[in-house]
Amino acid sequence: MKTLAALALLLAAALGASACATPAAAQAAGGQPAAVAVAAPSPRTITVSADGKVPARPDVAIVQTGVRITAKTAEGASAEANARMKTLLDELKRLGVAEKDVQTSQFSLTAERPWENGRQLPVTSYTAASTVTVKVRALDKLPTLLGRLPAVGANEVDSVQFGKDELGAVRDEALALAVGAARARAAAVAKAAGVTLGEVLSIDVQPVGRPMPMGANVMMAKAAMGDGGEAPVATGELEITAGVNMVFAIR
Repeated sequence: MKTLAALALLLAAALGASACATPAAAQAAGGQPAAVAVAAPSPRTITVSADGKVPARPDVAIVQTGVRITAKTAEGASAEANARMKTLLDELKRLGVAEKDVQTSQFSLTAERPWENGRQLPVTSYTAASTVTVKVRALDKLPTLLGRLPAVGANEVDSVQFGKDELGAVRDEALALAVGAARARAAAVAKAAGVTLGEVLSIDVQPVGRPMPMGANVMMAKAAMGDGGEAPVATGELEITAGVNMVFAIR
C-alpha cells in the first residue's frame, strides 16, 4: 500500500510540473509572448487579354507539287514517276530554286484492287505518286514556275500558300499594338469599376502564329495549270497577329 501511495504522489507531481511548463514554453526569451505570423492580403488585380494585328505583304510561297502515274506494273509506274520527278527537279533548279528549298514530302506506290460482289479482285494496276514541297523566295518567278509545271511532267499541285519568311519587325509591331490595347482595356475596366489602375504585375505573351494560307490564291494557281504559260497569281495580303495576357494592380 505504501508503494502504491508513493507512485500516486510521483504521478501527481509530474502532471503538475507539465501543466506549469506549458505556458512557460509559449513565452519567448525575456518573458515576451511568441510572435504569430499573419498572411498578407492578396493584391487586388485586373487581368485583361488583347491582340495586335499588322498587315504584311508575303515574301515567300510554298508550293506542293508532284506526279501521279498509273501503270499495269509496279515497275512501270515507279519508273515513269521517277523520270518525271527528275525532270521536274531539274526544271526547278533551272528556274533558280535553291536545293535547300526543295524537299520530298511524300512518295507512295499502291496496288489498285477493285471490289465486286463483296470480294476483292486481283490487282489491275499500280499507282506511283511523288510530291515535293518547294519554297519560292522570288515571288516574281512564281507565275512562270507554276506555268511550267505541266510541261515538265507535273500533273498535281496540292497547294500554294503564301507567307512571310522574316517576321521579326512585323511581330514586334503586333506585340506593341497588343500591349497598348491591353493597357487601354484595363484602364477602361478600372474606370468603370471606380478604382485606380496600378503597375503591371505580369505579362504573358502568346505565341505568334504563322500567317494562314489564302484559299483564293490556291484555287487560282490550280486553275491556271494546263497551258504551259505563266499562271496568274494574286499574292494578296497577310495578317500577323500577336496576343498578350496582362495583370495590373489596382488601388
